Amino acid sequence: MGATPNRKPNIVWLTQDHVVWKHFRDTKGPKPRLAAYERIATEGTTFDRAYSVTPLCSPARASMLTGVYAHKHGITRNDSRSLKGAMNLETPVLSEFLKSVGYRCGYFGKWHAGRENAQEYGFEGFSLEGYGTPYQSEAYASYLKRFDLPDPIVDVEWSISGASLSDINMKDVESFAGASTNGFRSASTAHFKSPVEATEAYFVSQLACDWLEEAAQGEEPFLLRVDIWGPHQPYLVAEPFRNSMDAKRIPEYPNFSNSFADRPDYHKRDRDDWRNRTGFTEWDQWQPLLARAYEHFAQTDSAFLKVLDTIDRLGISEDTIVIYTADHGDILATNGGLFDKDAMLTEETMAIPLVVKWPGVTKQACSTQALVSNMDIVSTVLEWSGVQVPVHMDGLSLAGLITHINSANDSDFGIPSTWRKDLMAVHFGHKDYEKIQRALYWETYKYVAHLDDSDELYDLEQDPFELQNLIHASDKRNLLEEMKHRLHKQLLDHDDLSEDTNRLIEQKKLKP
Repeated sequence: MGATPNRKPNIVWLTQDHVVWKHFRDTKGPKPRLAAYERIATEGTTFDRAYSVTPLCSPARASMLTGVYAHKHGITRNDSRSLKGAMNLETPVLSEFLKSVGYRCGYFGKWHAGRENAQEYGFEGFSLEGYGTPYQSEAYASYLKRFDLPDPIVDVEWSISGASLSDINMKDVESFAGASTNGFRSASTAHFKSPVEATEAYFVSQLACDWLEEAAQGEEPFLLRVDIWGPHQPYLVAEPFRNSMDAKRIPEYPNFSNSFADRPDYHKRDRDDWRNRTGFTEWDQWQPLLARAYEHFAQTDSAFLKVLDTIDRLGISEDTIVIYTADHGDILATNGGLFDKDAMLTEETMAIPLVVKWPGVTKQACSTQALVSNMDIVSTVLEWSGVQVPVHMDGLSLAGLITHINSANDSDFGIPSTWRKDLMAVHFGHKDYEKIQRALYWETYKYVAHLDDSDELYDLEQDPFELQNLIHASDKRNLLEEMKHRLHKQLLDHDDLSEDTNRLIEQKKLKP
């Protein structure tokens, strides 16, 4: 079926949570097969330098709803020390704009953009307040009954608590993101003994497909967000994905043995803390965990195939934009042996997948080196849906960039001269770390300014795993000054001028 003339496009936005993307993209050795990602990339445009605006769930997710930096929408952290517990009322979200031009908006899966859920922002669908525990929801219980599936039973293989647990029913786990009374911890790997269809990713994807079936029959264009909880830990892996990776064949991560001699003090403390908590100091101790993370990534990706197949079966592919991305990366087994993401702006937490497919608009199987972030998706969706991008938004629309890519030759990498030259990412702290950080990408370089700590400067083309901090290199002084001045301009342009940010400006001498 061809595209419907003069009809606004449907938009299906698929979001993975916390992905080992840099591991997958930039290292050698065995890798998981990401069938859904590969399918979209074959038919669309891949953004090779896509970054998280804030490599932490809640701030990133709120930016992916509002198109603005965290200091504007208010969700600066995952916890009660966030600037606000809910998004600023004066900051409109994506659904408000789209509904005003006739879109139907659906949201299925993880919310974690403050206390509320998606339904409170005008979305139809299924989501839970805060982080949410999908296996305890009534919708999940109904799903199991509908498809005659057993309860989700797991055997915990490894846990930060040191406990190996058998026959844990995930419906009894009160906290999917922390500790539960039955001994389950989110920092764990487990054998998901029930069928893969009983995993949260397949459950969420099925709900999204049900909604698609109905929405495709209507006259209104629609936006569908599908945000699964994985492959964020706990790494719960079912057959046939379990043991699909040979852990012993995964080579040592390039910065695993980094001495950290030139890194900020926070990095050293965090590495030492995880070594103490896990007891892991050798690569072969981390290999089994990374293998499970890879397998989990392949498993959650495969759930998205249900959505892609439904789009094709309904005959709406030509009218539908498909976007595939993540909120942030995963620092697992990197940088001396870390877990989760903590308050890190390393390439492992920052790098994310981003691929866009729109038949007739995106060029097939092409890529670009343009600097982009997941915050840019909001402006892009608005422009393609016919909404003028508000001037208050910090994200830029990718629409013009994609149009340029279609006409670009291979020599210019598909980057128009009008596209941004640099990109700022932000962090406001996590868990027991409360110091702000700001990162600035420009050309092949990356500068990270740490409040009350030493800074970082890397040439990512020559040093993609950040092994040599150039912050004190005498031949990089002019470069450092340029990076500082560019970061200062970004702070001014985006009104990022809190008390802490002004301290950072003075402390790092960012002013020209």
